[in-house]
Amino acid sequence: MIKDAKALTPISSYRGTENRLRHYESLPRHPENLIIIGHAVCAFNPIYGQGMTVAALDAQMLDECLKKQYQRHPEGNLTGFARQFQQKLAKLHIIPWTFAISQDSRYRGSTGAKPNFGTWLIIAYMDLVLKALVHDAKVCQAFLEVMHMIKPPTILFHPRIVVKAIGQLIKAR
Repeated sequence: MIKDAKALTPISSYRGTENRLRHYESLPRHPENLIIIGHAVCAFNPIYGQGMTVAALDAQMLDECLKKQYQRHPEGNLTGFARQFQQKLAKLHIIPWTFAISQDSRYRGSTGAKPNFGTWLIIAYMDLVLKALVHDAKVCQAFLEVMHMIKPPTILFHPRIVVKAIGQLIKAR
């Protein structure tokens, strides 16, 4: 069926691969009743496959925050809600943003803040995790769960995974 299918529209592409984070939570004045989510706040290089997940988590957080707001204010008062939401949203973006920029900082010509020593240690450790996941299904599963934001990055520092990752140093000798 696919080989005989006809395209409904012409093929188009988007070449924007930059990571972009806007700090709406830091505005000195925030307009009431204005919520900004998804790629308008935090956009990722598509290679990381996190953009749609983060946008969905943004929408889920908005839903949860609105439900709590209406529990506190059944009459529908949203005063101050937008600013509080943007501040909470900024915290949600910390982990995926850190993953993206720490990996991008490895490439010559990348712009932005240069990684500190701690970031370089994490990059080196992640290289070991990537080598280990090729040989170990449990390490691979943990890595994918972190990359797809199903589990927190702390699971990659579970002793079982640390032993497998550090084992890559021994194999390299």
